[in-house]
Order: sequence, then C-alpha cells, then structure tokens
Amino acid sequence: MLATTLPKGSRARSIAVCTAMLLVSILITQLFLPGTGGGGRGTPAAVLFNGFVTGCSTALIALGLVVVYRSLRIINFAQAAIGAAGGRLFFEFMQFTPVPFPIALILGVAVGALTGAAFDLIFGRRFFNQPRIVLTVVTIAALPFLAFYVTSLIPSLPIFPRTSERTLQELEGFVPARPFLPFSGWKYRIGGFPNDYGFPEVFSIELLVFAVIGVVCFLRFTRAGVAIRALAENSERASLLGIPVGSLSTMVWALSGALSTLAVISIGARTVPAAGTSALGTGSGGVILVLLPPITAAVIARFESIPIAVFSSILLATVFNAFLFSYQEHGGLVSLAYFLLLGGMLIFQRRKGGRSEEGTGVSWAAVREQRGIPKELARVGTVFRTRWAFIGVTLIFLLIWPLIVPPRFQFLGATILVQAIIGVSLVILTGWAGQISLGQLGFSAIGAVVGGALTSKAGWPFWIAVPIATVFAGAFATLIGIPALRLKGLFLAVSTLAFAITIEAILFDEKYFDWLLPVSIDRPTLFFINFEQDRPMYYLCLVALVLSIVVALNLRRSRFGRLLIAMRENEANVQSFGVSAVRLKLTAFAVSGAMAGFSGAVYVHQQRGLAKQTFNGQESIDVFVFTVLGGIGSIGGAMLGSLYDNLLTYFLPANDFLAAILAALQQGGGTLLVLYIVPAGLIGAIVSIRDAWLRIIAQRRQIVVPSLFADYDPDALARRLIPLADPQANSGLAALGPGVAFRLSSGIHGGGASGGNLAIAGQAEQERLAISAAVESIGDVDTPLPTDSVDLDLVAVGREEDR
Repeated sequence: MLATTLPKGSRARSIAVCTAMLLVSILITQLFLPGTGGGGRGTPAAVLFNGFVTGCSTALIALGLVVVYRSLRIINFAQAAIGAAGGRLFFEFMQFTPVPFPIALILGVAVGALTGAAFDLIFGRRFFNQPRIVLTVVTIAALPFLAFYVTSLIPSLPIFPRTSERTLQELEGFVPARPFLPFSGWKYRIGGFPNDYGFPEVFSIELLVFAVIGVVCFLRFTRAGVAIRALAENSERASLLGIPVGSLSTMVWALSGALSTLAVISIGARTVPAAGTSALGTGSGGVILVLLPPITAAVIARFESIPIAVFSSILLATVFNAFLFSYQEHGGLVSLAYFLLLGGMLIFQRRKGGRSEEGTGVSWAAVREQRGIPKELARVGTVFRTRWAFIGVTLIFLLIWPLIVPPRFQFLGATILVQAIIGVSLVILTGWAGQISLGQLGFSAIGAVVGGALTSKAGWPFWIAVPIATVFAGAFATLIGIPALRLKGLFLAVSTLAFAITIEAILFDEKYFDWLLPVSIDRPTLFFINFEQDRPMYYLCLVALVLSIVVALNLRRSRFGRLLIAMRENEANVQSFGVSAVRLKLTAFAVSGAMAGFSGAVYVHQQRGLAKQTFNGQESIDVFVFTVLGGIGSIGGAMLGSLYDNLLTYFLPANDFLAAILAALQQGGGTLLVLYIVPAGLIGAIVSIRDAWLRIIAQRRQIVVPSLFADYDPDALARRLIPLADPQANSGLAALGPGVAFRLSSGIHGGGASGGNLAIAGQAEQERLAISAAVESIGDVDTPLPTDSVDLDLVAVGREEDR
C-alpha cells in the first residue's frame, strides 16, 4: 500500500529513516563541509535554504514517480517531461497575456493532467496487458518527444504573439520569470549571504505542501483513492472485483501529469521557463538536474513511502547544494555520489517478495525472439535463393559504398558501422539475458578512453590496445553487473542510467583523468595498409561489425546462449537444474560490456580523437530506445534500429516541409508510432511479411509447416479449410503399406514423385489427414509433424481470396 495506509511498524520505520537522514545531513553540512572557507566550518543558512527550495521541486517529481509505480508498477521516466507543455502554457500566459495568476496556474495544471490522461489513453491502454517493462520503455521513448516537440507547439497557439514577433530568448524561454510573476518587487535575504529571494521560493514550498496534502487526502479519503490502492496491490484481482481498472489508470496518469506540471512551474519560476520545460536537453546535465535526484529519492523510499520520498528529496538537494557551494570545481562528484547512493540502496535494502512485486516483470519479459525460417522451407529453392540474394546484395552494397561516395560519406559510413556494434551488445545483455541496461555507452566510453590512451600515450599498437581495452571494459561491466544479482529489471535500468551519467561526469573530467584522456589519436597501420585514409578505415570498421555479429550468433547457438534465453524466461527453473544464475548474469554483462568497449576502442581511432558529448547519458538512452525500436530480441532488429536512427539523422533531406516531421521523428515521435503499431519492433513487422510469403510458398509446394500457423486459432483455421472430396476406401494413404512415403509432383513448380503417383481420389484423404494433424499440433509447436511420412500443404484447398 501507499504510505498513507502503512501499518504502525512501517510508519515507525519512516520516522526512523527520516530522522537518521536529517542527522546525517546536519553533520555533513555543518561539520564536514568547509562552508565559506574563512576558517570556520558550516554551510550558510541561505545556501541551505536554496537547496531546500530546489528539493521541493525535486520532491514533486519523486511524488509522481512513487504514485505511478505503486499504482501501475512502472518507473515513469517521462515524469519530469509529461508536464512540460502545461508548464510552458502557464509561463506563456503570465508573460504575454493579462490572464490572472490563479487562472493561468489552473489552466497549466489542467493541460498537464490532460497530457497525462491522453498518454494513458493512447499508450497505457495499448500496453496495459503487456509486461510492465513495455510501458516503461514507452515512457523512455516519450521523454524527448514530450519535453521538446509537444512543448514547442505551445508558443504557436493563436492566443499568444506570433513567433516571428518574438526575440530568440522569448521564443526559447530564456527570459527570467520573476518579473512577470506576482509580488515581483518583494525581496528578502536569509542571514548575511548576498542572495535575494522572493515570491518564487515561497511559491515552490507552497506547491509541494499543497500537492502532498492533496495526494494524501485523495488516496486516503476518496473512493477513487481507495480503489487505486487496491489496484496497486493486484490489478487482476481488482478487475475481478469490478473495479474499473482502466479508468483508475487514466486517473493515475492525470495525477502524474498534474504533479509534473507543478514541478516544471516550480523550477522555471525561480530561474527561466526553459529550466523547467527543457531541462532534459541534450547531454546528461539536464538529466542529472531533473531525473536522477527524484529517482534516487524514490529508490530510498522503495517506491512506496510518500513521506520518505519527499523528505529524502529535500535533504539530498540540500546536502549536494551545500557540497557544490564548498567545492564548486568538483561538480562531477555529485553524480558519482548519486550513483553510489542509488546502487547501495538498491543492493542492500531488503526488498519485498510479494506476488504483486514479482509480477512487475523480473526480466525483459517483453522480448520475443523472432523465429527463423522454418527448417521445412529452408532448402526450398525459392526461399534459399531469396535469402542468399538478400545477404549478397547487402554485402555488395556495404563493400562498394566507399567506392561510390566521397570521403565525408566514407567517414560517416564507418561511424555508423561502429555504432551498430553497441546495438549488438545490447541484444546479448537485454534481448537474450533479460538484463535492462540504459548505460551501455558507459562501457563504450571506458573502451574508448583505455584504447585511445594505450595508443596515444603509451605508444602501444592498435592491434594490442583494442583487445586490452575490450577486456578491461568487460571486467568493469562485470563489476557493474553485480547489482543484477539482486535487482530486477526496472531497478537495474535505473542503476545503469546513473552509471552512464557518472562516467560522463567523472571519466572525461581533466581534473581527475588528465593523465589518461587522449588528445590526438592516430589511425592504425597493418603491413602495407595505411588506415589513415577514410576508405580503408571504413573496411576495418566493417570487419569489426561482421566480427561482432559472428561472435554474437555463435554465442546464441551455444549452450551459453540457450541458457541465457531459458534464464530470461524462467530463472527459477534454470536454477533447479543446477545452473548458476549468478555466473550466467555476470558472464552476460562481461560479454556485452566487452563488445561495447570494443566498439568504443575502434570508434575513438576512427574519429582520431575523443569527444565527451558522444558518450553522454541522453545518447545512452537513445541507443537503448532505437535498439528496442528495431527489435532487441535479434541481431537483425538491432541493425534495423541503428539504420532507422542514422537515416533520420544523416540521410533524409531537411527542407522546410520535412524539418518539422524529422524533428518529431527524431525526438521520439517515430519511436512511439512504431512501438504503438508493432510492439515487437521493426523486425516484427518484417518477419510478419516474410511469414505471409512463406505461407504462400508452403501452400504452393504442398509442405506442412505448423510453426507458420502457431499464432492462428485452431478452430478458426479449421473453419477456413475446405476439403476437396470425401475420402475413398482402399485408395490414397489407405492403399499404402507401413513405412511407405510419397511426395506429390507439381506440373507448375516441378519436383518428381519419390515412389510413384497418388491417385486423385486419394489426395483428398491425404489433405484431410494432414489438416487434422496440423490443427492438433498448433497448440504445441514444439512437437512437429512427422513430415517424412506426410509432406502436404496445410491449406491444400482454400478460398480464392486466401490464395
């Protein structure tokens, strides 16, 4: 249940946790930190107050995270962005219209609530019966779309001044908000610190107080709130009891949007509107500011206690603000502290093992590996030739690409090939092992830094430096994978995201790693081949990608790969056979991290240098999202996701008409659309088309392929089958002896009989027997038909439109 209905023991725990955090915060801010540096210790009261107000904004986001998770069992990564449109509307009203402050606030919150409700109606209902991790991924994909594209539509409304009449600062939301808020002339100071405070600070505190009181009263004293608490315990049981689960889900999302809008307004009111509405900008700085602190606070509260979530948000913001005041040049250590605190809480806190908790999707349960070409059709001439023709055309295109394009496209092609390796590494870790990683670029960054340092600073050859960097990244990934021994899918995603943000903030800071960071990197040479030119470097990157794919495919066919799939589906079942799940998980992290590190080591040499922005937290999220978009359960899906991303980024024309469309697609709109239509990703759509073609081949060749009809309803399929005629006695199969098999010949497609010709009258009986066996086998595709005795079409005769 939510904290409002916790038993006395849990309430006592909440009080104890809050008291302990308060004492630790006092010790850190007043005794350990140097404060002003004037000989005494202790942080000034004004700095503490500033951190307290910042924590109020963070607490509003953490409150929304707790409410959504406890009700719907998902971590809403879009919590900080879902209210961006409502917040921008509020600031537009206040800056450009005479709308009173209370009316603007109500309208802004209402738009935020409507955005949340619309998100549920469009996506929540679509994925309601799917594993919770699916909807969590949708919130990740929706984060940039809501924060940028939807928010950018607000200034275009006809009730506001035309965009052409505004300055760039007004259009982007960088005009300070204090002058057009109420009581703009009221200022005050706290202590002797020369900082002016005013209405926005008091307003932020009031927003949090009223939000907490409102949420608690709603959940405790209203029938809808009681029903939401029941939904939090067990949604299936609530549905059986007649509780309108769908309506309650929409209500929760509306509440989430309202709380997000209040947070956006609270942040923007103290600085500029863009600080709240566009705080999730490019790079991970915005993510640290808006997303990481409230998630850490929610983890401390176990995603269940509202008081602990609010209290920890305020204390964390206060302590870290005091730290930044004392050590301004060490801001990167704040992200490291968040990562250590987050990882420690996730590993060492005792998690509940209730059924509702376990039902959230302990692994990447949404992944369904796409089936390959059925073995019954693999050697059919048409299928065989088409498959190898496709592979051949693809290889020929990749081989001749640098021969037909200028050098800048050769360089771009090499970059795309290396980046695709990271998608392959995600398939191993997430698609097969079921361990969600939002920090894959962190492993790639480690490989890039180590590989570049070995060649540029230590003078080692490329052919030695890259394998060493690969092994080092794999070993580091094994350490990061230790939390996977205790954490479940959703919480591991939080931990790996914090890891990616920490790597960017710490590893690329010259204050700490100037001795390691390479400045200029030379491309390798091998015998008489000089890879300094873009064309040979492209072929080297192509070999690296092919090598990664071959390694991944061989892993999938091995015992290790089969065990990964089995562990993803049912970890307890695998352990019951004496297989160590600990070893499997750590090995999966090591292999995946090593492959990502390999990609980074090759990439840094291809680029001739190291760029911090390439490995930021937002880019790491994007890699995961686009791999899911392509189909994270297969290598082909990872390639499709990478292709989609790069087509949007580099190759599509960007004229005036397409600019807005491309912006929407790049900011997550295309991802949301694809996932809505095809939850299995782009590879799922392609496999569906391929299977339809294979069914036609099977029908024309009269080959029984039960796996192609595994998703069909047996009763519906039986109704579609129309026999040619009634069976005749002493003919067809009935006239054959035991162990005798015949294969039909076709005048159209060729192929001779293997032992003779069957009578026309006996064909109907063969078809009827094949149909009966195939329909019965649909429910259990693991037991294939004995095609050595009957090799006929499942739908030998059907309606003309089905053909």
